Amino acid sequence: MTQQELAEEKLKGMLRAADLPVKASYCTSEVCRILGIVERTFRRYTDAWEPDENGRPRVACSLNSTMLHSNRRVAFPDLVDFLVRNNSYQRQMAVDPDQLALFDSTCAYPD
Repeated sequence: MTQQELAEEKLKGMLRAADLPVKASYCTSEVCRILGIVERTFRRYTDAWEPDENGRPRVACSLNSTMLHSNRRVAFPDLVDFLVRNNSYQRQMAVDPDQLALFDSTCAYPD
């Protein structure tokens, strides 16, 4: 199983734990529930997004988002990519304690 497939399965598990369906994109509050972060951290992640010349993010802990009216939306593939880049971090505000078990204990950065 590739890192991408593993991250996608983890995200689906996190969605089940957060009681959210799999869909094309998620609003700010849903992303906060999925990742177990507060809105301020979400803003830091989205503000840090800056792609390099290859389209990859310059900062590993950044999140690509789009504006829809006055709300930020994060696409499912962007969440998967975020998990691939950041597959080991502690979340203190998990919706469900079982969510923490969905993360690996190692940190790997894709080539």
